[in-house]
Amino acid sequence: MKKFLLFSSILLAPLAITPALSAQETVASPRYSQPLVIAQDAVKADPFFLTRAKNLARQAAERENGGLSQYRAETSMYGPAIDSPHVENEDGSVTFSFKGGAPGFVSPTLETVATVSPAGIVTIGYNGPIRPAAAQPPQPEPTPAATDPIPQVPSQIIDQIKDLVE
Repeated sequence: MKKFLLFSSILLAPLAITPALSAQETVASPRYSQPLVIAQDAVKADPFFLTRAKNLARQAAERENGGLSQYRAETSMYGPAIDSPHVENEDGSVTFSFKGGAPGFVSPTLETVATVSPAGIVTIGYNGPIRPAAAQPPQPEPTPAATDPIPQVPSQIIDQIKDLVE
């Protein structure tokens, strides 16, 4: 029990002294003709829209490619919406660019680009063989992670933990 308390205290101590981290703002890259915003910012306005849009885009691709018996999208289109390959457009729509193939595929064979409007209307911009990387729309580069070192636990907290264990 003492080991558990020590271990838990060590793990939770940095959380108690670290200030809450806020979401980093995404800066639009100057190479885009139309400013794009990562869809994480849109979730603030309507937390359910991104999930709904992801599902609508995936389902449209499934219909276009013969149904679930013939086609499956990549796994990111089934997981959390924030992890799906998407970009939010200036007009509030979300564009998904994802790959897929026959059920159980190892290497995807098809690429789909689908845009979902705020009203839920899906427009398939491309659905066909995977294009070379040069033909694909540029993806925004992720912002580099903060280089702040892990905060050090003050020695008095460590002393308190040792006292608890003893």
